Amino acid sequence: MTDGAENSYDRVVHPGNPIVETQPDRLATVAALFGMRPAPAFRCRVLELGCGLGGNLVAMAYQRPDSRFVGLDASARSIAIGNRNIAEIGLKNVALHHLDIMEVGDDFGVFDYIIAHGVYSWVPSAVRERLLALAKALLAPEGVAYVSYNAYPGAHLREVARDMMLFHVRDIDDPREKIAQGCAWLRFAAEAIPQGNLHGRIVRDQLRRVEGMAQEVIYHDDLAPGATPFLLHEVAEAAARHGLQYLGDATFGASRPVGLPEAAARLIAQIPESDAVAREQYSDFVTGRAFRRTLLCHDDVVLNRNGARGSVKGFWLAADLAPASACSDGLADGAATFRTPRGGVLETDHPLAKAALAHLGTIWPQAIRFADLLAQAMSRLAAAGKEPDAADGAADALAGLLLQAYAAGAVELHLAPPPLTTVIAERPEASLLARKLAESGPVVTNLRHVRVVLQDAITRRFLTLVDGTRAVDALVRDLNAQLAAAAVAAEAFSPEEECAQPAPAAVTRAQVEENLRILARLALLVR
Repeated sequence: MTDGAENSYDRVVHPGNPIVETQPDRLATVAALFGMRPAPAFRCRVLELGCGLGGNLVAMAYQRPDSRFVGLDASARSIAIGNRNIAEIGLKNVALHHLDIMEVGDDFGVFDYIIAHGVYSWVPSAVRERLLALAKALLAPEGVAYVSYNAYPGAHLREVARDMMLFHVRDIDDPREKIAQGCAWLRFAAEAIPQGNLHGRIVRDQLRRVEGMAQEVIYHDDLAPGATPFLLHEVAEAAARHGLQYLGDATFGASRPVGLPEAAARLIAQIPESDAVAREQYSDFVTGRAFRRTLLCHDDVVLNRNGARGSVKGFWLAADLAPASACSDGLADGAATFRTPRGGVLETDHPLAKAALAHLGTIWPQAIRFADLLAQAMSRLAAAGKEPDAADGAADALAGLLLQAYAAGAVELHLAPPPLTTVIAERPEASLLARKLAESGPVVTNLRHVRVVLQDAITRRFLTLVDGTRAVDALVRDLNAQLAAAAVAAEAFSPEEECAQPAPAAVTRAQVEENLRILARLALLVR
């Protein structure tokens, strides 16, 4: 990286958020669907280039103690913070190094998964070339490399806002002022440009996007002068020059696009399955995709892009689905509708699929093997007096429907599901990583490698107490003791009557039991 890039990340540390798409099990799942034999997530070697604080790797390392994780970053400040965090948690299977990508040798090691999130679009061309060369040199024979970048054509709209913001802050050096002024200008432009104007609509859409981002991300993305978007085929061609081939997107739906306009779907269907880059490039043109999570593998790996449906039978499945119609228990006749947390809708009138989806919703976030899910769904139908389909045909039909739901983002597939539980033990235990994070702020990482925001301070206190040493009655006692002590401290700090904080009501046993169920639903319990 250039000195400027290194200095910018030392000046403004990029937040260390978990990136669910980089989770080894997620990468292995996509690879297996296309015929590869990837290393299992519970015993693999992972390298992250541009790891920042290491928040992504640390969460993986906690979840997979028998795997090895290595992170590299050119920001000395980020690496120092990350290593302090690792030491505090006591992890032994992750190491962060202050090292520039350009300084990494081809003999650095062999890794099953190589991750470069938020690097490719934000570094000079020489670093991009070196990144791909390293992926070729360090990747295991059946390994998978993940490279994310801003993508055209959607990034053209993003550049409308970027160009204005960069010009407005061109003479500002202080990072905080640069962020504040860049956002202020974008708000001004959004209000000043008349309604009904296409340019104004674009600017207002971009303002909404920026307002939903962390300030550090704005600084390193929208206010980074050298950020460069790419078309998918450009990245695939660059990778091919280094002996790598395009595998697919970490978001499987991008490689199996659903919901395209009929004419576009017909056009793309005419392109051979083997020309995945062309199929997905045309899809990007239609959908306006603005960000890509490209997966690469060695160019001598033989892929099977037609075998995904059959391979679903070898996976575990999970889905956060809420019934949205009377038929969603899988037993009533007619089409059933299920909703996802993000407002997506999944609808089917296939009896077995309805029963399977209903079961997945009741056990979330627990995963279940395909064979067991099939048995549960058939048992549901049989108990209701409905004759299940013949077993072989039923399995094939259900596998096809679940693959479609996976492509739509409504169902998860796992080769090695995350280690979590929905059964509350006598002395329940929450994730140590989440407990440590809750001590310093509202954002924690759960066992699904996803950020969870716990805005309520009492909830965070409760989470830190769920450490495997307390039964429910002890949790009630100790949480109330902490709340009482905190109320006394607040009163001592603000003794004036008008400033005093009211003492919180005592927490009941029923509330503790309900909150344990919530922690389980949020994938925060290990037992």
